[in-house]
Amino acid sequence: MRRNVHSLTLIAFVASLLFAGPAWAQQAAGTVNGRATDQEHHALQGALVELQPLGLKTVSDARGQFTLPGVPPGSYTVIVSYIGFSPFSAPITVAAGKVAPVDASLFIEKVSEEVVVHGERQEGEVAALNRLRAADTILSILPSEVITSLPNTNVADALGRMPGVSLERDEGEGKYVQIRGTEPRLSNVTINGVHVGSPELDVRIVKLDVVPAVLVESIEISKTLSASQDGDAIGGSVNLVTRNAEDQPFYRINWGLGYSPYVNGRWLTPVDGTVAKRFGTDKKLGVVFSGAYDYNGRGYNNIEPTSQGTNDFGDGHGPVPVLTGIHLREYAHRRQRFGFAGSLDYRLGNGSSAFIRGLDSTLHDFGDTWNVNETVGDLLTPSTSAPNGNVVIRHIDRTTQQRIFSIAAGEKLNLGEYLLDYQVAASHEGSDGQYPSAYFNGPKNVAFGINTSDPLIPTFPVLNGININDPTLYKFNRIVGADDHARETDLEASLSLARHYLFGTHFGSFEVGAKFRNSDKTSHFWEPIDRATNSPVLPYTQVLGTLTDPNFYFGQYALPPLSDYQKTLAWVAANPAGTYFDVTGTHSRSDSLNYNTKERIYAAYAMNTMNWSHVRFQFGVRFEATQSQYVGNHSVFNDNGDWVSTTPVPGSGSYWDALPSVQVEYALPYDTDLRLGYGMGIARPNFADLPPYVLESGSDRSVTAGNPALKPTHAQNFDILLEHYLKPVGLVQAGVYYKDLRDPIYSVQTTLATGPYAGWLQIQPTNGTQARIVGFELAYQQHLTSLPGLLNGLGISANYNHSSSKAVVPGRTDDPALIRQGPNNWNVSATYDKGPLSLRFGVTHNDAYIYVYNYQTGADLGSQGPNGDQYTYAHTQMDAQGSYSVKGGLKLVVSVLNLNNEVFGFYMGSPQYPSQREFYGRTFTIGVNLSTFVR
Repeated sequence: MRRNVHSLTLIAFVASLLFAGPAWAQQAAGTVNGRATDQEHHALQGALVELQPLGLKTVSDARGQFTLPGVPPGSYTVIVSYIGFSPFSAPITVAAGKVAPVDASLFIEKVSEEVVVHGERQEGEVAALNRLRAADTILSILPSEVITSLPNTNVADALGRMPGVSLERDEGEGKYVQIRGTEPRLSNVTINGVHVGSPELDVRIVKLDVVPAVLVESIEISKTLSASQDGDAIGGSVNLVTRNAEDQPFYRINWGLGYSPYVNGRWLTPVDGTVAKRFGTDKKLGVVFSGAYDYNGRGYNNIEPTSQGTNDFGDGHGPVPVLTGIHLREYAHRRQRFGFAGSLDYRLGNGSSAFIRGLDSTLHDFGDTWNVNETVGDLLTPSTSAPNGNVVIRHIDRTTQQRIFSIAAGEKLNLGEYLLDYQVAASHEGSDGQYPSAYFNGPKNVAFGINTSDPLIPTFPVLNGININDPTLYKFNRIVGADDHARETDLEASLSLARHYLFGTHFGSFEVGAKFRNSDKTSHFWEPIDRATNSPVLPYTQVLGTLTDPNFYFGQYALPPLSDYQKTLAWVAANPAGTYFDVTGTHSRSDSLNYNTKERIYAAYAMNTMNWSHVRFQFGVRFEATQSQYVGNHSVFNDNGDWVSTTPVPGSGSYWDALPSVQVEYALPYDTDLRLGYGMGIARPNFADLPPYVLESGSDRSVTAGNPALKPTHAQNFDILLEHYLKPVGLVQAGVYYKDLRDPIYSVQTTLATGPYAGWLQIQPTNGTQARIVGFELAYQQHLTSLPGLLNGLGISANYNHSSSKAVVPGRTDDPALIRQGPNNWNVSATYDKGPLSLRFGVTHNDAYIYVYNYQTGADLGSQGPNGDQYTYAHTQMDAQGSYSVKGGLKLVVSVLNLNNEVFGFYMGSPQYPSQREFYGRTFTIGVNLSTFVR
């Protein structure tokens, strides 16, 4: 099937080129150049422009501009259509070698006047619908007006409200996105079309909580790919689009104040602003600058039960689930985001333009974590233990920061019969992590009970009278330092050349292009361990702080007094003889995570698009060649577990891929379209998995290794989508998709049979053979203006995605679901817009999914027992926001995030075996927003 699809695609592509051949000899042509605006001269992005009777089509850009080059001399009718507006139609004469100008000013249809005029969110929704309608690929678009209508702090939170998207959350915010049941590694992230790398040290996944949501004009997800797009997007390609300057100056400023009652109350303050203006008599120069800052005092409570899996106590009941302790974690963090975005563009005339645009954002994630680790001793029964349990207090002082920077410059040139587009770009991502930990050992003679009557809140009462919260029972043991740095720099250059042609009475467009990308990723990881000499001794009572939380985890658990990390550091500095350097522990934690990877990708593509009556075809093929070089480390430890040596080990690899794609759009009656898509995508291994590092552990005869032989994952993607545009403003979509994955990558544990480590356990990323995902999506949005009276301000937006998957995992016979694939994900938002009042209530649901494979065939109690895979809990979150317009663009805004205080966490096999359950509480925010176009 795979060979047949490739053959048919290439045959169709070659045939389209042959058909186009006679057109290259056509006589000198002219150009139609224009701009689509509303009656107030605001740009209409995504307006569909048609030149009849030729059927030549194009779409207006973010500035409302459009260009139709290569038009044969003659008389035509230009038609510009835009959802919610009456079509614009005008006769036009095109002369050889000349430019025919069009000023298309569209007027609002009477039936939708109230919807479009009153309310920024509705205008953004209309613009997004028009961009969807005009796209060649299957898109989902979220405009800024919708992003800011709910409390979306970062772009990941906003993405989680889009069809087919689920979130991985961290610290109460979205962090990574999974698209259509694929893990984040299988999707691509760009800013204004420029590839963005990961700021983290060990993955390719882009940590999207770094970018403030208010910095983007819209978010696009391409769920099918054309040959002109990067191929590394099996799940989809996320594009963050920043604002362009319109003809009217635009100003916006927003300020808020928020509060969360968790951990004795935490505060937040978001501030952002944007200014956009065009200069000159012809307004050729456009300037945009946006800035954002938010401080988020984030507090949360977390429990992490530790499990031995199962134990057979010899009482005839067989293996039963057992817990061996719990971590009680208190967090008091200070998250700060700084972001800037801007652009300069210059209209060169004749539809040509030059630009430079960029985005720079940094997340500071500072704070304290106190971890009280209660470890049960020898189990006597499932609910009692011997008096040899212990308690350790760990205080983590976190000062980490991540940064994403992207800049691009280029030109879009109308050369008459040709369109030339080129740009050079750079992106830089990095993280600096300092999160040293101070450990204080407590009592070691505790007899714990284990109470699992409520499996989600297991408790461990002390049976022998010891007060484990008495601070006098603890003393300093060690500090584990941290000085971790990751850097990735991507340089790229791209060029494309397109030409319109005439084949009979049908127009087409042929495009070729090339792209080069150079990525350099480096990880410097160093975690020194300084252990206490116990002379002198540091009692825990000398470093106590002032923070308390008497209602920790709804009052179900009691914490000992919490420490002040600065007091611990001061004591260590004043007592240099109080610690010694642990050489072995330091190297075992650090060396394997140091690496350098260089990757070069050379790409070229050819693509042909043709309009044939009601059908639009696009055929293309993209070629990508990848070259990589790596340096990892081989760390050796002796049989006593002592570090012996660490040696750099180089490696390299190369491969190339042909990635065909086909897009077909068939226009049906009554504003209905049928879209078909096929494309082949690629997902390269994580940078940290490729270096040939080896980390030995002689004490437990195990070895962790990189794998330079990893192959990239490939997938064939099939899509069918039916979409119907509703009056006055709305959309209904229904679609199915299928993804056939080859060489998926898993972390696999195997016992080595030969070589120097024969009999040892090896943990290594490994290619599987195949996996597949099948699913369907539904989406609906509409303004219910036909309802009577006050009810005609109501609106609804909803989407639903169902997917299932099957993976062939080495060492397993059960063929589990793919990692990060949740069966059901949905969003429902109810809106109300009437006069100055705007309200929105949103519910987001993500099903549970496998986070890490853990189950081994034949384990006690099966795959749904405590030895099963690690899952995330299902997550259903409710958010609300309302605004009231006072006058002159000034609005009062109130929002509530996480109304229902939804849980975040993980479990093993089944929900009754939790490994982490975390709560963040609700966040309340009030603020003011001033935004206006100056007319």
